[in-house]
Amino acid sequence: MANLGQSPSNYSSNFTPDGASSSAGIAPQQQYAPSGSTSGFRLSTIAEGIVEGGARALQSIAGGVFNFNFIDANGEVKDTVNDWRIRISMQPATADLFYNNPNAGVLAPLSSTAGVIFPYTPTVDVTHRATYGEQALTHNNYNAYFYQGSAVDRINITGEFTVQNIEEGAYYMACVAFFRACTKMFYGNSQLAGTPPPMVFLDGYGAHQLPHVPCVITEFNQQFPGDVDYIKVPIGLNNLRTTAGNQVQTNNFGVPNRIPTQSTLRVTLQPVYSRNNIADNFTLERYAVGGLIQGGNGTRGGFL
Repeated sequence: MANLGQSPSNYSSNFTPDGASSSAGIAPQQQYAPSGSTSGFRLSTIAEGIVEGGARALQSIAGGVFNFNFIDANGEVKDTVNDWRIRISMQPATADLFYNNPNAGVLAPLSSTAGVIFPYTPTVDVTHRATYGEQALTHNNYNAYFYQGSAVDRINITGEFTVQNIEEGAYYMACVAFFRACTKMFYGNSQLAGTPPPMVFLDGYGAHQLPHVPCVITEFNQQFPGDVDYIKVPIGLNNLRTTAGNQVQTNNFGVPNRIPTQSTLRVTLQPVYSRNNIADNFTLERYAVGGLIQGGNGTRGGFL
């Protein structure tokens, strides 16, 4: 897995939920484990961090906050259009109802990254398929085949997440909440009641690879591993950063959640193109030479 985190010079200071400073959200050994009693700590009701085993497992990367906003060599934030990482986003009007909403709540961390990005390089499976019907001919050595249609099958994305501190925990929960919401329709007292689940766009690795593909999320799987530690992270902070930089605010904590220090999220997307888009814009000649790609700022989406 490729770690896309910040360089050591960009490491941030972090705090435990009670405001005590720590390294990457992991309190020093003497702060969280009774002397000589690791098992006693596991049973302790005052445990606020992760246990010794988990702390040592993450010790080599303690203090490193994932580089959610892609920073170039000059220390500047790159435009999302030029960011090659896998991103699942929404068109602006829909994003205003979700992570760009002033009252975004748990989704707020996704605003700065214009949707969901994966902190480690995920596994992406894409299948292109052409279907042919079969006709058995009498007294013939070979069957006849006739073309029925083509399709891009479901796209499966599997991504690893690790959580070392409050900011990473909040981003993880924002991703989970986002994928959950994208499998639900507008219902009840919503002004958009009756509207199907929102459409998303998939970008990554350059415009000729995943060209802002319009998709719907058909399945989301969240893993709760049994062999990792869980740390307490307050979810729903009003502000994760100060105006000065990467310091985490400690004066307004949300609802505490136990977040796995390492887990896997799996998302299944189905590319969807409107009939008008296909009829008005698609030709095989243009598609073959790469003429039907769409930039990340587009609202229509490119052909995959």
